Formats: sequence, C-alpha cells, structure tokens
Amino acid sequence: MQQLLHPLCLTLAVAGFCLLLRPARRHRRDTALTALAGVYGFCALSFLVSLEPTWIHLGEVTDSHSIALLASFVCVIAQVSLQPVVLACWILPPDAARRAARTSLLAGAAVIAGLVLLFALLPTTGPTTPQTFTARHLGVGVYQAYLGLYISAYGAGQALLVVGCLRAARRTDEVWVARGLRIAGAGALLTLGYCAIRLAALLAAVRGDARIPAAVEHLAWACADGGTLVVLTGFLVPALGVHLVPGVRGWLRAQRQYRTLGPLWEVMHRSMPAIALQPGRRPTRVNLPVWDVSWQLYRRCVEIRDGQWALAVHLEPAVREASGTRHRGHGLRDGELAAAITADQLHAALAARHGGRRPAVPAEYADSVRHPDLRIPEDDVRELLRIAAHFTAAAEPSRRP
Repeated sequence: MQQLLHPLCLTLAVAGFCLLLRPARRHRRDTALTALAGVYGFCALSFLVSLEPTWIHLGEVTDSHSIALLASFVCVIAQVSLQPVVLACWILPPDAARRAARTSLLAGAAVIAGLVLLFALLPTTGPTTPQTFTARHLGVGVYQAYLGLYISAYGAGQALLVVGCLRAARRTDEVWVARGLRIAGAGALLTLGYCAIRLAALLAAVRGDARIPAAVEHLAWACADGGTLVVLTGFLVPALGVHLVPGVRGWLRAQRQYRTLGPLWEVMHRSMPAIALQPGRRPTRVNLPVWDVSWQLYRRCVEIRDGQWALAVHLEPAVREASGTRHRGHGLRDGELAAAITADQLHAALAARHGGRRPAVPAEYADSVRHPDLRIPEDDVRELLRIAAHFTAAAEPSRRP
C-alpha cells in the first residue's frame, strides 16, 4: 500500500511545488506563497526518501540503514510546521500572523531536535525497508518515544490544519479558496486516522504487544497517504482557480484576439511586408503562437499601426465623408462609428496604394480622435479589434462568387 500510494503523493507534491515556484518574484512579498511552496517541497522530499529504492540507497551511502526514517520524519514535521504559517498569513492580521508563524516554526524546530536526539539513541540495525522498520522496532523503548513524539506532533499539526482550514474557508470571499480549504481540511481529518492507528499500536506495544496486523498497517498508510493526497489537492485548488484558470483564460483570449486581427494584418502585410518586425518569419492567423501569446498579440498591433501610418498618405477625404454618412445612417455612434469609418479608409487606402494614387491633401483616420484615450496596450487591442471586425465585414461581399 505504501509503495503504491507514495509515488502518487510524490508526483502531486512535485507538481504543486513547481507550480508554486514559478512566480518567483511574488515570494519576496507573499509569505503565505513561500510557506505553501515549502509545504509541497518538504512533502515531496518525505515521500521521495520513503520509497524503497531511495531508502535502501541512502542506507548504503551513509552506512546507516535507518537514516531515511529520520529524513522522512524531519521533512514531515517541517511540512506540518509550515501549514499553520500559510493559514496564519491568510486569516490573521499581519502582526498576529507573524507571531503565530514564529511559534509554529519554533515548535517544529524543537520537535525536529528531539527526533534527532532520539534517533541517535536508536540501536544499530541491519538493512530494513519502509514496510518492516516500524514492525521490527515497535517493541524498543527508544523507538516508542521516537514514534510517540513524531505522531503527537504530526497529529497536533493536522488537527490545527483541520480547524484552521474551516475557519479560513468561512472568512474568505473567494469561492475557489473556500473550496480548496474545505478539501484540505477533509484530507487533514483523514490523516488523523493514521495517527489514531499508530498511537493505538504504540500503546499496545508499551503493554507488551508489538504485533501490527497487515490489514491495520495497510489501513494506516491508506489514511496517511490518502489524506495527504486530499490535502495537497485542496491547497492546489486555490492556486489553480486564482492563478492558473485566469491565466488559461487570458491565453485563450489572446489567441482569439490574435486570430481576429489576422485578416487585417495579412492584407496589410501582403501590401507592405516591411511592417513585420521579424521579416524572416511568416506568422498568420492559421499558425497561431503557443508561447508569449500576449507579446505576439502586442507585436501584431504594433505592425498594424505601422501599416496605418504608411497608408496615411493615401487617405482620401471623400472616402471618410461617404463612409461616415453611410454608417451614421446604420445607427453607429462614437467609437463604433470611428472604427467602421477607419476600416473603410484602410480598404480605400490599400486600393489607392496599389493604384499609385495620392490625394493632394490626405485626410486623417477617423479613429485618430480616440488615440488620447488609448493609454495602455489593452486599450489599443480593443480599438483594433473593432476596426478588424468592420474591415472583415466590409470585405465579405467581395469574396462572394
């Protein structure tokens, strides 16, 4: 059971750690994010050293066949010590959160020091595996103290996590965060089953019965690893809901906007290849970018604006007047009217450029009056999307057979 569930927990812990580690700059100002990354990192290490191949290899390298046990327990206590730090930063005022975090970390350090001291007193043993170590040493007094300290600290930390998650879920207005915290709290509650089984076995060993039935051992690890899987999933839900899902939506929105601007860009690029900032490549609306989509979208906007500037000398006043009259008759006003007129101006200017015609006094683009309101790139994208929509719609009749 242990060697079946441990790889699943390890995979999820590594995935969560990598996901949380990516926004590295945010860790400088977000203590909760840093602590949560530590939770996943120490959790991953604890499962890694508990895998039988790693356990045996560490024993051979260090000539201490049970060193992996200490490493695993230390990583788990570090993980449990960081969980209250995450919750404190989420639900307490800054000063109270700092005090709670300091208390939790100091308590964790004290437990780790006690584990190291008791480990040094454990009798030397031959080769062991994660499945056989506890069953073989449960009757040893020092190991009973060692296991009792670990289980007590682990159980207290998980109980605090249950209470803290439920409190935090009630206080937050973020639906994703509340759902994730409730899931994490349920997982922590499940891990308490592992603590109860281990404490019962420990009390039985103190009374002289150190036997652990195989079914009970499997149930203990099912509670421990299953609960940890649920906890890790619960803590990932807010990260996915608050960070990843909006990121995916933004990526899809940028893809859609990039594709919408495609027909306008292609016509301009065909007439004026020099507008491409990277002439060697041929991006089209069919070959959509996968990486740096926002940057590709911004560059496409810049190239379209460069094309507009190059076509400005071909703008005829009569085109603007006729287009304005027609679109006002269709009920267009303000920004939509300016975008529709600009699209007609671009069609006419491209034709004039192809025919070599230039008016004596070029007109201005209808959307030029809106340029002072375009303060950020997103504003310019929205304006160009309007123009591109009218540009494509105006071109439809000419495409029909």
